Amino acid sequence: MKSENMSANVEYTSPVLLETKSLRKYFTGKKGLLNRNPPMVKAVDDIDLTIQKGETLGLVGESGCGKSTLGRTILKLIPMTSGQVLYEGQDIAAYDKKKMWEMRKKMQIIFQDPYSSLNPRMTVFDLVSAPLQVYGIGSREEQKEMVISMLGDVGLDKQYLNRFPHEFSGGQRQRIGIARALILNPEFVVCDEAVSALDVSVRAQVLNLMKKMQKKRNLTYLFISHDLSVVRHVSDRVAVMYLGSVVEIAGKKELYSTPRHPYTQALLSAIPIPDANRKRNRIILEGDVPSAYNPPSGCKFHTRCPYARERCQTEVPKLRPADDRGHLVACHRDDLG
Repeated sequence: MKSENMSANVEYTSPVLLETKSLRKYFTGKKGLLNRNPPMVKAVDDIDLTIQKGETLGLVGESGCGKSTLGRTILKLIPMTSGQVLYEGQDIAAYDKKKMWEMRKKMQIIFQDPYSSLNPRMTVFDLVSAPLQVYGIGSREEQKEMVISMLGDVGLDKQYLNRFPHEFSGGQRQRIGIARALILNPEFVVCDEAVSALDVSVRAQVLNLMKKMQKKRNLTYLFISHDLSVVRHVSDRVAVMYLGSVVEIAGKKELYSTPRHPYTQALLSAIPIPDANRKRNRIILEGDVPSAYNPPSGCKFHTRCPYARERCQTEVPKLRPADDRGHLVACHRDDLG
């Protein structure tokens, strides 16, 4: 089955589960005695994304570029400023509280910090069964059986039911967080830096668990991370963000082998190579990241781009096809190479 994203003229091989259209989230700064017109932070600025059912879309970029805000805006954990979020073709941005309450069964999030996201006064059973209790699913005994089954799926024994978060390692706590996110059998999960707080020794274990659960439950992931190596391991496609805007989207293999946007090229050049005899041409970007309160006009990257020209200073580039394989890039360069 094929579905088509008409805005980008890209044909996909799987049904589209979720799509954003011109999604924006702006924050207003505080007013002061001498500041009657507070600054506006365009954390998410006119973003169009398409996520296919069953895939993992990686979302990468420097800290502060708006990745986490985008994930939370999609889930309506924070209200959007404008735009649409289409879930199976339905605009959930227009849902009232009752409809969104039911919708949340299908959309969940795994947070970055596996400790602060868990209530230290609640046992593992209370933490994982909380969504079941909120939605009134099953009796107490049925909930216990569901929690035990879920703990088994994420690699934890039922003997942990009555223990508290401080009794576990970081990797085990994140497994508890994953169990809580999946207990309602969602379809779409935002993984917000889900392994960045973990030791390297357990990071691969949790990533493999997430891939296993995705295959078993037919999950769709939006995987947010600043670690390009991790994103390469788990993603099918990758979107690159810079100052609230998506500048490039491509399949994993193509993006890592043939990055088209100068910002993506600079990011990938910083990935360490585990071979002392190989050298990579490091691209050093000049200047600092512009302030989100006062981003540059035109292309937001033009102040640091080695290929910038006059057009880049005045005209905002739109995502456009760089080839016939779904590679999209927001750049005014003609060669895109």
